[in-house]
Amino acid sequence: MKALVLEGLNRVICADVPQPTIGEHELLIRTAVSTLCTSDLHDIAANPFGATLPLTLGHEGAGTVAQVGAQVTGFQVGDRVVTHPVHPCGACRACRTGMAHLCEAMAHFGLNMPGTFAEYYRVRADRARHLADAVPFAVAALFEPICVCLEALAQAKLTANDRLLIIGDGPFGLLMAHLAEGKMHRRVILAGHTPFRLKHAGPAQMLNTANVPNVVAALLAANDGLEYDAIILATESKAAVADALVALRRKGRLVIFASLLGQTPVDLMIVQTKELEIVGACNDEERLDDALAYLTAAHATLAPLITHTLPLERYQEALDLAASGQDRAIKVALQIG
Repeated sequence: MKALVLEGLNRVICADVPQPTIGEHELLIRTAVSTLCTSDLHDIAANPFGATLPLTLGHEGAGTVAQVGAQVTGFQVGDRVVTHPVHPCGACRACRTGMAHLCEAMAHFGLNMPGTFAEYYRVRADRARHLADAVPFAVAALFEPICVCLEALAQAKLTANDRLLIIGDGPFGLLMAHLAEGKMHRRVILAGHTPFRLKHAGPAQMLNTANVPNVVAALLAANDGLEYDAIILATESKAAVADALVALRRKGRLVIFASLLGQTPVDLMIVQTKELEIVGACNDEERLDDALAYLTAAHATLAPLITHTLPLERYQEALDLAASGQDRAIKVALQIG
């Protein structure tokens, strides 16, 4: 079968690889669509998790069941499905104490399992969900991104009257804006730099901070001069961390969603004197069913976030769009089957 394989840093090829062989608790999925993620770009450029190469990339996939493992129930050949890339081991301390999303020995598409940028991929059956016929596969591939965005919002611990700021107008920031508005918070503001992307913020209030001399002043002005109850960092900007700490109210909460590689300066005096909380958001705490419900109900609203769908053989164009097409692209999908 055809697959996109990472051979080495910045070396991706479309190669012929063996079709996966499934275990008795697994499904073989014929891939319909797989969307590109910022983390795929990180893997290509830096391999930050030290994955053993060569490796088939991709983790946001949807398709149809092609084969069912001997011990699997509830699925049959031909079923439309969405899948989750994280496969907790179920045995480590994190799994045993209710933190399976932070499993110490997890398997993960595109890291230590072959990924979804291939004609077929295998998935453990408990990490798959049935997909309604009405949901297009390209939109369905947003299933796992929705899961992790729900986790970020949960980490913010918002109430109905809270004022939320999302910093970053990439695909995840936009998804969070849609999801947060559905919770009816008092105000949701999305701050970013790209007019094309900000226009896709749904009902959230958008704020363009490009070329703004005083970003914090602009953030506060957009919120009637008030500090925010919670801020989610959905951009890989270390400067935004400092801005967020200043823009938070006393006992406010900063959620780190984006991957900030290396050392990030943090003014701990602000954290101490305002009694702030800084928390991470990584993977998701089994939010598969909530994500599926949202995807099923809101797929038409989410469809404009899939701005480009390209065939597998045009993978380099897709990667370039995802990496540098902020003025015209949001989520880029590979049409595989």
